[in-house]
Formats: sequence, C-alpha cells, structure tokens
Amino acid sequence: MDIEKMINSGLKNIPKYPFGKPKSAVSAELFKGKIVKINSNENTIGVSPKAIEAAEKILSNLNLYPESTNLELRRKVAQKFQIQPENVFIGNGAGEIIYYAAIAFLNNGDEVIVPEVTYPLYLIAFKMMRANIVKSTMNGYKVDTGKIQELITEKTKIIALCNPNNPTGDIINKNEMLKFIKKIPDDVLLIIDEAYIDFADNNDLLDTVSEIKNGRKNLYVIRTLSKAYGLAGLRIGYGIGDTSINDEMQKIKLPFNISLITQHAAEAALQDDDFLNKTVDTIKKERNFLYEELNKMNLNYVKSSTNFILIDVKRDSSDTTLELEKRGVMVRDAAPYGIKNCIRVTIGKRDQNERFLQALSEVLGIKS
Repeated sequence: MDIEKMINSGLKNIPKYPFGKPKSAVSAELFKGKIVKINSNENTIGVSPKAIEAAEKILSNLNLYPESTNLELRRKVAQKFQIQPENVFIGNGAGEIIYYAAIAFLNNGDEVIVPEVTYPLYLIAFKMMRANIVKSTMNGYKVDTGKIQELITEKTKIIALCNPNNPTGDIINKNEMLKFIKKIPDDVLLIIDEAYIDFADNNDLLDTVSEIKNGRKNLYVIRTLSKAYGLAGLRIGYGIGDTSINDEMQKIKLPFNISLITQHAAEAALQDDDFLNKTVDTIKKERNFLYEELNKMNLNYVKSSTNFILIDVKRDSSDTTLELEKRGVMVRDAAPYGIKNCIRVTIGKRDQNERFLQALSEVLGIKS
C-alpha cells in the first residue's frame, strides 16, 4: 500500500502538534524526585470543588449516554452571558471547536490569516482542509492587527486570533480590537480564541460577546474551562456566535462528544465563582512575584495577561529546557513556536515558582 497516494493531501507537510512532556517521561529519564510540572498551562491551584462533587454524583449513571445536544450546559453558559442557548456550541475542548469551524467553513484554496507566532492547532486544522495559510508578521511579541488587515483579500475566509496570545501572553487591547473588528469584511469569519481571558485585566479587554449580542454575525468567540476552572483533564470548551454559525457546525458535531461526567462537572464549575476568583487572584499575585524575581535576574520577559510567562533565557532554549528537567522542573521550549532562546513557564503556586527560579538560576549560572 502506498500511503502517500491515499492520505488527504491537506495532511502533507503538517507538523505534529508540539505536546508538552508528561511527568512520567521526565521522572523515568532524568529526575527521580518530586517534579514541578509547569509546561502545559494547567491550573496549578487544582479543580473546582463543585465540579468534583458533581462528577462524583453522576458516576453511578455511567451506563447512560450523555445528553447529545448539551442543552443544560448550553443554558448555563447562556445564562452567564445573557444570551440564548442557540448562540452556544459545546466542544470537547476548544480544539475540537477549532476543527469544526475549519471543516464547516473552509474549501480548497480559501485563505486563512493567522499571526506568525500563535497557537499551532490553527495551522493543523486549516491545512487539513487544504486552505492556504497566510501568516501576518509580529510587532516584536505583539500581534499586529494592522498587518493582518493589509493581508485581507477576496480569497480570505477566516482570520484566527488567540487573545491573549499563546505562547507570548500578550493581549490586543480593547480599543485596538474594536477598531480592527469594525474593518473586517462581513464575509470574513473572525475567530477569537479567548482561552486565557480570565487571567487578563478587565479594563484591557473588549467585551467580544457583547459585540455578538449587538449583531456582529461574522465574529466567533471560543473559550475553555481547562484553564481558570481547572478542567483540562475533562476536555470542555464552548463557542459563542450567531446561530447560523453554530447550526452549520452542529451538522458535523460528533454524537455524544462530551462525556456525561464532563457535562455535569462543567455545569457545576460555571457556578463556582469562589474557585474561579481564588485561581485568578493567586495567578495574578504569583505573576507579579515572578516579574520581581526575573527583574532581579536581569531577564527579559513578556508582560502576560495569562497564567504563563514567556521568558528570554539568552541562550539555547532547548538546552535550557532539558537542564531544567534534569532538576525536576518541566517548562515549555518556545522554539517549536518559532521563538528562539525563550521558554514558556506556567505560573504555579509559590513553592513551585520558587523551585523554578532556583533551578533557572542554576542553569543560567546566576548567583542569588
């Protein structure tokens, strides 16, 4: 069998997603003690207690299929944003929604614009549908909306933005985003992935959901419960947009794509403001702590609106990542994202952050 003749031509030359290493890989190979895993932007505070309680209560019902339309969960999201359930789409993580959007709206040869440095799953999903990827250049570590606007042509079908951006942590502020949105042609779908929005300062943010409520039909917002709500292991995300967009994606949505446990845990997590506030407050406090310590080390970093920080280590980032792993600290090498000499570090609890700083000082030869 000649596999090259059989595969979807859109899959050719698609790089594999750069997954973060699991703990077991490091503990088996490099380090035998307690490992600090701060490489995948997981919630280092833990899990919403209300989500755990709801998940435990439903365990005896696992012989049943989940409710396929996710109606109750969509109602909970709709209530949170004062929209209609029909404006909400539920996915097995934000990534599945990105895939559905690509499948539903891209044809061969359509153009998709993405920033040069951003979440790599966009490229995989859009190339899979044989779209032409147009990359907009960055303004340093910032997404340049002016450059994106210059690249729009009659072939442009989708623009995908991660705001705050992964892996840089930077944000497109309220005024710039609103100005940009108003200049997008009506027949171009603007997808804004707001996975990290809970960690940003509200004064910096455009209320994109209100833009949709006010009738902007070509804007689609994606969010997740993986980060601030601590449900990364259950895989749950949601999209908010005009019903016409959701109707098309519903046609291709896998039946029962969200497990019974996930649905109930997510419904409960959305009601757990105490856990959300604790997570956000802790991350902001520890983010400032890391800024102070990195300043003492004379290291450059990107001011972050997320639960991670991109740090310039002034040396080979792959080697730095490996040396940190030898000391039991797992961070993400930013080289696969196209950023040289940088690592992306999830903001942890104080003891985790101190372990990271100590290990980084050793690797870089910085005396405390």
